[in-house]
Amino acid sequence: MNTPEKLSNKVGQVGHREDFRHLSISDCEKLEILPETVGQLERLKYLGIGGCPNLKVLPDSIGQLKCLQRLKIMGCEKLETLSETLGELESLFTLEIRDCPNLTSLPMSLGKLKCLHSLIIGRANLKALPEDVGTLERLFDLRIMGCEKLETLPETLGKLESLKILEIRDFPNLTSLLMSLGKLKCLYSLIIGRANLKALPEDVRTLERLSDLRIMGCEKLEMLLESLGRLELSHLEIRSCVNLKAVPTSLKLDEVQTLIIVDCQYLKSVTQRPKVEIGLVHVLVVF
Repeated sequence: MNTPEKLSNKVGQVGHREDFRHLSISDCEKLEILPETVGQLERLKYLGIGGCPNLKVLPDSIGQLKCLQRLKIMGCEKLETLSETLGELESLFTLEIRDCPNLTSLPMSLGKLKCLHSLIIGRANLKALPEDVGTLERLFDLRIMGCEKLETLPETLGKLESLKILEIRDFPNLTSLLMSLGKLKCLYSLIIGRANLKALPEDVRTLERLSDLRIMGCEKLEMLLESLGRLELSHLEIRSCVNLKAVPTSLKLDEVQTLIIVDCQYLKSVTQRPKVEIGLVHVLVVF
């Protein structure tokens, strides 16, 4: 097992190697602080940290990794904060954080990551997302999952003009989606799971490029907007929406390639509609 001292020495030994690109730190149960020497790895492109249950902080020197493209942090149960120098990672393409249940906030400097394309947060103790997330002009993939204390999403997300994939799952306290959702003109995939939603915002109808809509485990959802019929969906999936009573008659089911409806026992109106030419559509309906 690596002690913090041994890890620091090893990182220091490779710090001056110009060809060093990839560093994975895993299963270091006694590691509490990542050594400052990690900042010496100037050409590092990938940093993965996983299975370090006692890691509490990342060093400020992490901001010196100007070539870093992917940062992945998983299974660091005591990690509470991320260094504000994270915003200095000017080449960062992907930031993925999973299973860090004591992480209460993201750095305010997150909005400085102008090259960031993918932001994935799974199972953290976040109460809010920084407003500056809306300045990530190249972000096309945003997935936030398992942040049970998160009650709202910042309206600045509507400024993400490049966003193509938005996944929001396991938010039992989330009662509404952002009103600015309709501004995401490039969005083609919207996934909503286990939220306390009663309805989708009206602006969903303006998402002209949306082709993939998935709604799962929204037990209070009773109906879908008739205006969804304006969308040219190729994939529509509804699971475990136990109080959903109707699917809009305006939906163009003859254009849907995959229709999946599972565990929606009160749903009545899927078959109570004019005859639809199914063609190549794959239809699975289970009540």
